[in-house]
Amino acid sequence: MSHGRLMPSSLREGAGLLRSHDFRNVFLAQSVSVFGDGITPVALTFAVLGLTGSGTDLGLVLASQSIPLVALALVGGVWADRLPRAAIMVSSDLVRATVQLTAAVLLLTGAAQIWQLALLAALHGAAEAFFRPAAGAILPQIVPAPRLQQANALMGMSDNFGWMVGPAVAGVLVAVIGVGGSIAVDGATFLVSAAFLATVRVPAVVKSEKARGFVTELRKGWHEVRSRTWLWVMLLRACLVLFIVIAPFQVLGPLGLLEEGYGAAAWGWLQAVFSGGMIVGMLIALRYRPQRPMITVALTGSTAVAAPLALAVFRDPWILGAVYVLRGVSVGIMVAVWNATLQTQIPRGSLGRVTAWDWMASLALWPVGLAVAGPLAERFGVFTVCWITGIAGLFAAYWVFLVKDVWRLRPAAALAGTAGPPPPAPAVETPAVQSTRD
Repeated sequence: MSHGRLMPSSLREGAGLLRSHDFRNVFLAQSVSVFGDGITPVALTFAVLGLTGSGTDLGLVLASQSIPLVALALVGGVWADRLPRAAIMVSSDLVRATVQLTAAVLLLTGAAQIWQLALLAALHGAAEAFFRPAAGAILPQIVPAPRLQQANALMGMSDNFGWMVGPAVAGVLVAVIGVGGSIAVDGATFLVSAAFLATVRVPAVVKSEKARGFVTELRKGWHEVRSRTWLWVMLLRACLVLFIVIAPFQVLGPLGLLEEGYGAAAWGWLQAVFSGGMIVGMLIALRYRPQRPMITVALTGSTAVAAPLALAVFRDPWILGAVYVLRGVSVGIMVAVWNATLQTQIPRGSLGRVTAWDWMASLALWPVGLAVAGPLAERFGVFTVCWITGIAGLFAAYWVFLVKDVWRLRPAAALAGTAGPPPPAPAVETPAVQSTRD
C-alpha cells in the first residue's frame, strides 16, 4: 500500500522562504542557538560524570530540566495563544542565557555541585516550557499554509545542522576549554538568538471572542486534542516510547560507552551523525507528502528501539553510529510531517495550546525514564536494561496500528496546495479527513 507521493516542490523553492524577513530571522535565531544546544548535552553529561561518576546523578540532573518543562508546558501554551509569540521567545532566550552562563561560571571556578546543576537545569526547563509552544505556533503566522511543510523541513534542517556540528565539536571544546567554557558558548548563542528574534514583528493572535480565564482556555485546548482520536492516540504512543526507550538511553548510552572504554567524543559523535541523518530526512520531507501522515509518523518513530538493541548486541560505537544515521533520517521525516499536520489540522487560535499539550503529554513520563535508568543500570547492568527497554519499546511503538483513525487521517487541503488559512479539523475523524512522533 502506498503511503505517500512526491510533490513538485524543491529545495530551491523551500529556500525561497528565506526571503521573508520574519521567517529568515526566526530561522537564523534557531540556527545559532541550536549550535550551542548541541554542545551542552555532551558537556553537561560528562561534567556530572566527572564530578561523581554516578549514573543516578546524571539522571537526576537531566530529569531536573524535564520536570518543569512538562509541568509548565500547558501554561506556556496558553500564554502563546494570548501574547505575541516572538516576545515570549525572546524572554525565554534571555533567561536561558543567564542560566547557562551561571552554570559555566560555577564549573569554571570549580564551585559546581550536583544540586546547583540540577537547579539551573530546572530553571532552563521552565524557560523552555514557554519557548516551545510559542515557537511551534509562530510559523503559521509568518509562512503561507501551503508551504508549511517546506518551512518545517527548513527549520528542521537548521535545527539538526546545529545538533550535528555542536556535538561533533563538543569533545574538542571540552578538551580545550573545559565543560564550563563549552556551556558558556551555549549561553552566548542564546543572546544572539534573542537579538534576531527581537526584530520579528508578529502580533498576538486575534481572538474571535473575548479572552476567557486560564482554566477555560486550557480546557479548550484539551478539547481540541480529545476531539481528534488520531491526535491523543499518537500523543499517548509518544509518551510511552519516550519513557520506555528514548529517555533511558540518554543515560544508558554514555554509561555503556564508558564501560567499553569510550568517552565524550564518542557520545558527541553519535549525536552528530544522528543530526546529519535528520538533515537528510528533512531534505526528503521537502518533497515527500504522505497520504497517511500518521502511519508515516508511527513507522519512522518506531526506529527508536534500534539504538538500545544495537548497543546491547554489538557494544560498538561504529555500529551504533550506523543505526543513528538511519534513525536520524527517519526522525527528520517524522518531525516535518508531524509539525505540518498539527499546523494544518488545528485552528490557529488554538495551536499554541495544542502544541503545549503535545509537549506535555509526550514528555509526561520523560523525567521518570531519566531518573530510573541509572539505578536500574547499577542494579541489573547497562546492557541488560538496554535489552529490556528495546523489547518493551516494540510494543509501545506498534500498538497504534490497531487504531482506525490513525490510518484514516489524510492531509488537510492547505497542505495539499490549496491557498488560504488551514481549516479546522472536524471533531470526529472520518475517512475523508505529530517535539516529539517518537
